[in-house]
Amino acid sequence: MNRKQRRAEGKTGKDTVSRSSDFLVETLFRQAIGHHQGGRLREAEAGYREVLAANPRHGGALGYLGLLAHQSGHSDAGIDLLRKAIAADKRNPEPHYNLARVLSDCGRDDDAIVHNRKVLELAPDFPGAHNNLAALLLLHGRPAEALTVAIRGLRREDSASLKSTFVMAVRSLDPATIQIDQDFIALLVRALTEPWCRPRDLSAAAGAILLRRPSMARCVVRIAQGGAMRLNELFSAGDLAALADDRLLDALLATSPVTTVDVERVLTAVRRALLDEVDAGAIETTDAWLPLASAIGQQGFLNEYVFDVSDQENVQALKLRDAVDASLARGEAAAPIQVAALAGYLSLHTLAGAERLASLDGPEPLRALITQQIVNHRYEQAIRPTIERLTAIEDDVSEKVRQQYEENPYPRWSKLFAESEPLPVDHYIRMRFPGVPYKAIGGNAPEVLIAGCGTGMHAIQRALQFRPANVLAIDLSLSSLSYAIRKTIELGLSNLRYAQADILALGNERTFDIIDSSGVLHHLKNPLDGWRRLAGLVRPGGLMHIGLYSATARRDINTARAYLAQQGRDYSIEDVRHLRADIVARPSGDPLHNITQFSDFFSMSECRDLLFHVQEHQFTIPQIAAFLGESGFKFLGFETPARTSYLRRFPDDRAATDLANWAVFEAENPATFAQMYQFWIQKN
Repeated sequence: MNRKQRRAEGKTGKDTVSRSSDFLVETLFRQAIGHHQGGRLREAEAGYREVLAANPRHGGALGYLGLLAHQSGHSDAGIDLLRKAIAADKRNPEPHYNLARVLSDCGRDDDAIVHNRKVLELAPDFPGAHNNLAALLLLHGRPAEALTVAIRGLRREDSASLKSTFVMAVRSLDPATIQIDQDFIALLVRALTEPWCRPRDLSAAAGAILLRRPSMARCVVRIAQGGAMRLNELFSAGDLAALADDRLLDALLATSPVTTVDVERVLTAVRRALLDEVDAGAIETTDAWLPLASAIGQQGFLNEYVFDVSDQENVQALKLRDAVDASLARGEAAAPIQVAALAGYLSLHTLAGAERLASLDGPEPLRALITQQIVNHRYEQAIRPTIERLTAIEDDVSEKVRQQYEENPYPRWSKLFAESEPLPVDHYIRMRFPGVPYKAIGGNAPEVLIAGCGTGMHAIQRALQFRPANVLAIDLSLSSLSYAIRKTIELGLSNLRYAQADILALGNERTFDIIDSSGVLHHLKNPLDGWRRLAGLVRPGGLMHIGLYSATARRDINTARAYLAQQGRDYSIEDVRHLRADIVARPSGDPLHNITQFSDFFSMSECRDLLFHVQEHQFTIPQIAAFLGESGFKFLGFETPARTSYLRRFPDDRAATDLANWAVFEAENPATFAQMYQFWIQKN
């Protein structure tokens, strides 16, 4: 062997040793990660340190050792190690991502934002980075930036967390300030129709954005000039074509009651003009209006025909109903525009010829109306006599409440939001309330009671979220329960059972891991008696989710109720419609006009619930705190978008559980709990 060959052989031997050493280090590193993921933290730490003994600049070992230090309560040391990991590999986004998480946990959100931005600079597709950055921006009162980041992230990652952040950002912004483009509109349509939240939660934003459309803005101006108008005066042919292609308008009308006064005015005016045209026999000129007329019919059903109706419209609508029934009785098909126009004033199941109408073919917009208003109603009527009765209803107030909800099942809904993947209850609570001392309830299939399920939206959401939980949902109203059971069957859920029952009559023979009673207790004769009854059915360590009306948030409602009580009369459905029109016409700032800020104002059952409920109590945060003290429950947290604002106001309460602070915050921000106090508590 010559000198050249010996040098080559020596070099090869060194390379082989180097590769063998690298392989050993990476094997040790992977083993350490396995220990870390398995919760064997001592073994993980030893493994990372062994890697670093062989290679002090091993970025992965430095970074994960930093995370482990943070998890073990040594955050400063963890931050130092993560910074060393970044210095060891400046092009690696992962240590920036992990450092941002640690900094955020330590309350150093400004620094966390910097490192999240660095992650996206290095790797625009890094999983979770867009949502972490958007959530931090939202937390610090920068919703416009958060929305921009969430939209950018949703182009790359269709995750549930980004969808949730998108919704929160939209809800936090004045819609007039949102930069509208096709990407944003497409995401807003998806958020309504898939949906990514309760569609009602985005209704106000969608309505305000629709009013920025030139066609809608022009129509609002024309309506303000006064007087009934013809269709071609409300919308030009070009504007009508734009509306026909407006996916956001379609999505809103089909999924949620409209909760924007000016959009309601437009829809009411179009509905009236359509009825005038049909009444005048100009059917052939209205074909282009069929999609919009059908959408208004779907909206009417969802809001339970809450829009005001003039005496002339009443006469015309009854005349049209008789004409449609006469056509069906003769075996003829009524003109689609006649049926669609009629559906804007009354549900099609009330027609004498409803079954005949349901059997006929027709254009797609009409078929959607028939399914919504005839087929589904028929199904609910078949379900009603099969509903189990768990208790008698003997309390006089409970019976009055039952009668109200038999007349107006509460609420009508079309689309349901739930997390895309079922979550263990313990994971859900820790995710919702980070930093809160919480004792895990464990168990694979918790027993859940929904006490007052209404039309099932909330019960179904819980059954999907906590699957495979065993859920029992009870309510006073058979009409509400029939609606709920139909929707449950449509979704194919098998872990949800319904029964008619009164909370006050429940026995002690069955207990639950979770009891959820949202928007119910305040309608009992004595809410605290009902709360105590339910609390007694919660197992030790179990959870309650409670929703109660806020006395602070409902001051304007109380003013309106006092005014209405002075009138000394009952309000029929017709009266409620006229009353709403009167309230809308009042100037901004008038205590009655302020009622239009409540989304409940925009459907019949909810408006009656808002202004004329047969029984309602209201609470304060100190009253809630007093009950928790006497009953042995620990407060876990409010579910509210205001949590981010609260943390800015009280940064030392990172868990956001100080009820005295929350009382101060609500006094400073009276509309915080305009819907309800929604909160979780845990039994000691």
